[in-house]
Amino acid sequence: MRILLTNDDSHSSPLFHLAIDKLRPLGELTIVVPKEEQSWTGKSISRFRPLYLDTILLRDGQAYCVDGTPADCANLGVHHVFAHKPDLVVSGINIGINAGLGFMLSSGTVGACLEANLAGIPALALSQSLEPRVFRAWNEEHIFPSEDMARLRQQTEQLFDAVWQHLSQRPDFLQRPVTWNVNFPFTAVPDWQLIPTVLGHTFYGSCFKLRGDRFQHELEPLQLDTREHADGVVVRQGHVSITCLDIRQLGQRLEV
Repeated sequence: MRILLTNDDSHSSPLFHLAIDKLRPLGELTIVVPKEEQSWTGKSISRFRPLYLDTILLRDGQAYCVDGTPADCANLGVHHVFAHKPDLVVSGINIGINAGLGFMLSSGTVGACLEANLAGIPALALSQSLEPRVFRAWNEEHIFPSEDMARLRQQTEQLFDAVWQHLSQRPDFLQRPVTWNVNFPFTAVPDWQLIPTVLGHTFYGSCFKLRGDRFQHELEPLQLDTREHADGVVVRQGHVSITCLDIRQLGQRLEV
């Protein structure tokens, strides 16, 4: 199996390193990753500046690094790095949850997968829910508390294996150009399950706050979907959510 791996947190993310370790034994892994963090870039493609594809050493192996968006990485990887198209594109593991419609459309992690789907390739988006204190530690100090990282590494071993086994058993896994959007809970409950979910109707208001004479990114409190099988609800209950995103089903014929 030929696998293309990318993310939106750059190659420095320790959760991205977890993904590398889990995927390398599963196939021929090629990494094309943003040079710098590209969160909230959605499926944007660079238009007015040239992109440079550099080679770096990552986890004792070669990787490609792009000064662009996750969707840039997916497009370059699929059409220019691989001699033949990959069988699967994986994006993540994202630092933070990507549940709900608002975040699906904004997420660079998911955006890379949607770019793969446009090329006819199935994709897997992986995201890790975090407690606010852990998320702040990464944003402000670019570190994960060592105890949290050790626990997440151990937990991810189990959760990822269950997700991979579930998808691998599907005869259409590598046939349908859809994105399997997976969110891991921060702390899985003892009887955790992998639960098929719907994309929650979770929305945000203002993304910005005025500080001095400039607006900086800062979300207002979210409008959360509380339906039983919404992805965010399942993750907050300590389970793993998996949602099928099929861009080919977005349009509906208008009845007149």
